[in-house]
Amino acid sequence: MSKAALDMFTKCMAVELGPKRIRVNSVNPGSVRTNIIRNVPLSAEQFKVIRENISGKYPVGRVGEGQDIANAVAYLAGDHASFVTGTILVADGGHLAANVNLH
Repeated sequence: MSKAALDMFTKCMAVELGPKRIRVNSVNPGSVRTNIIRNVPLSAEQFKVIRENISGKYPVGRVGEGQDIANAVAYLAGDHASFVTGTILVADGGHLAANVNLH
């Protein structure tokens, strides 16, 4: 399923299941730092340069962590979001909103 299809599916299911008091939301995560980069043969200095370059493209000044996405999901699943349904929460540090090179 494409991202656009999943976004529309979220909205349609929220409308259909709302009367049953079932909330439907989705999270569109941005880039998240993972351990996969450890398999890339680069020096510590090269990693530092790449990290600084990538981080500069995010208005919040950093790439996301897995915990950032988990926090977004926990919010949507929790009582504080009891009136939130049919929402696509973009958790990307503002990268999509900026969509430009900040430097």
